[in-house]
Amino acid sequence: MNRLFPLAFILLAGLFNVPLCAATPTYAKPKLVREVLNGKRNVARVSWWGFDPKDSTEFLQSAINSKVKKLIIDRQKSAWVTRPLTGVSNQEIVFEKGTELIALKGAFQSKDDCLISFPQCENIIIRGEKKDCGKSEHIRMHKQDYESPAYEHSEWRHGIALYGCRNVLIQDLAIEETGGDGIYLGDFDGKHVNQNVVIRRVDCNDNYRNGISVISAENLLIEDCLLRNTSGTEPQSGIDFEPNSPDELLVNCVMRNCIAEGNAGIGYEICPQSMNSSSKPISINLVNCVSGNNREHAIDLCSAVKNPPAGLLRISHFTSTSDGMAGLAMQFNPYDAVRIEVEDSLFCDDALDDNFFPPIYIQVDSKNRPAGGISFKHVTVKDDIDRPFIKIVEPKGNMPKDMSGDITLERNGRRERIIIDKAWLLRYLAIPPISRG
Repeated sequence: MNRLFPLAFILLAGLFNVPLCAATPTYAKPKLVREVLNGKRNVARVSWWGFDPKDSTEFLQSAINSKVKKLIIDRQKSAWVTRPLTGVSNQEIVFEKGTELIALKGAFQSKDDCLISFPQCENIIIRGEKKDCGKSEHIRMHKQDYESPAYEHSEWRHGIALYGCRNVLIQDLAIEETGGDGIYLGDFDGKHVNQNVVIRRVDCNDNYRNGISVISAENLLIEDCLLRNTSGTEPQSGIDFEPNSPDELLVNCVMRNCIAEGNAGIGYEICPQSMNSSSKPISINLVNCVSGNNREHAIDLCSAVKNPPAGLLRISHFTSTSDGMAGLAMQFNPYDAVRIEVEDSLFCDDALDDNFFPPIYIQVDSKNRPAGGISFKHVTVKDDIDRPFIKIVEPKGNMPKDMSGDITLERNGRRERIIIDKAWLLRYLAIPPISRG
């Protein structure tokens, strides 16, 4: 589903976004611009270059290309309208309170046109001025246009795209109605991973493919973010961790205090299907996150069927409420692949209208490697439907390995504490499969 950004395009994008003209440019405030270009100013405002309510691409890209350390996109009487932009290293871009950066209608015809792309950049800050999860400062595209016959179908028209970047902070923004992901973290030239990225207080709303896609990242922190109302093309998740190749990384990825809600797909999707046992072990930690009213699972780990990678998925203080499918699904991940630890978490009223998935779903497709590698600690499942709260799909009926813990089942006002151990698993497996769900 994901796609590497064309290298030639990414290197030349900055050139294509400004007029190729030998004439001396005309600036709104030429003295101030000259001082920036001569290194006498470290802070600049885009309006010094100019502003055009119909199309400000020339001014925005020229201001970015000045490489000034701090660039303020200052509020105007109307939004800043732009064609695709290309970022640079060692720059802080600040959206003044109330500023909007909006895609130009009719532009973004190329399948890979993102609103702003950063090819192998470092030391980048993109932030709103007000700490209100992006309510004041917006990046917005035109998703409905890209779904129309006037555009070639694509799922890569992202809002902010990072390709093999280092030391990045994105915070206090809303990113809406893109033709791909709100934020995309891909590698560069198949070799360079994103490192040391922080995404904080960002509202990814009504995007086409995912709120955030993580293709390759090491040392990633996503906190206090909203990932909501994704719809358009698969997987339509709040967030999707999905490398394209075995060499890409999902290492030390932490999500904290995030909410995924109202997405047409999964809330939190972990999909290392293109990785294998030679890949560096994945490490993902979901802390104090919430999932609600997503059409599919709250959390889904869907690994490689034949040769899955190793690693650790840790879920703590997680709450799922009224998700359409399972609160927690683990597919094609045998006991000795990615270990799953779930602690102090609640799965409430999930899969209420689904006849196949219960609140917790485990599936493997291996003759010799059974399910397992899962621990539950202080986990509560609230489910008022008379059905098994957990479903384990084993093609050979193998006994799960290394599966333990405690789950409290709340059903119609009654509470039952269940100890997951070998004795419980033996009783579970002795029940005919149809009765097990």
